Parts: sequence; structure tokens; C-alpha cells
Amino acid sequence: MANKELSSKKNMIFIIFAILIIISTCFYYVKIRKPDAYVTMDPLTVQFHFTGYDGSGKAEIEILEYPKILSIKNEKDIEEIEKILHNPSIEWSKNENLRNGEEIFYYLRYPDTGKYNIKFDREYGSTGTRVQDLIPTK
Repeated sequence: MANKELSSKKNMIFIIFAILIIISTCFYYVKIRKPDAYVTMDPLTVQFHFTGYDGSGKAEIEILEYPKILSIKNEKDIEEIEKILHNPSIEWSKNENLRNGEEIFYYLRYPDTGKYNIKFDREYGSTGTRVQDLIPTK
């Protein structure tokens, strides 16, 4: 009988311990690991500038409006997170030796958010445009 009670107590302790681990894990993911900022990509506005001659043109991109922070975990981090949002990585399918009418794609991403866990409402990804306004060559 004593053996059965001891076994029952061990099982009860194990169950309580398992429940505590599950609760603390859930708490970590819900409260502590909450993203440092929620960001919307909607206001992002870009403008292209094409310079040079047809066949040897170059593309540049100007960001007129950046993604916007919807909510932030800690107000003191807002300046650093805005710096990150104002410094995206832009990759081009091609941005040199361009011709008028040629279609090019760019990829705008935020691969390095440093120590911050930033949650974006969507990935901006790839967008295309047609080359224009290059000086014709004779």
C-alpha cells in the first residue's frame, strides 16, 4: 500500500511539474517574446530615377514614405526601430546598362533587424517597373 501511495505522489508531482513547464512556455511566447514592434508596409512609397543613355542607363530608387510602426513594446526603442525601417536592403534584377522599355525588378527587404523582433504585416518582396526617360543614343 505504501508503495502505491509513493508511486501516486510521484505521478502527481510529475503532472504538476509538466503543467508548470507548459504554462511558463506559453507565458514566454505570449508575453515575453511578444514582438518589439508591429509594422505595416502599406505606406511604403517608392519613386524610380533613371539616368544616363539608352543602353547604358542606371536605375536608382528613392523611398518617399517608409513602413509605419503600428505598435511598439517599449517606447524607448522607437528611434532605433525607425532607423532600421529607414534602411532597407534593396536588390535589383538589373540596375546598370539599361535600355528604355526594359522591365526590371527590385526586392526590398529588412533582413537585419538587429536585436529587435519586428513583425511586418506582409513582406514587400519583388516589384517591377519599366525603364524610361533615358537619353536616346544616335
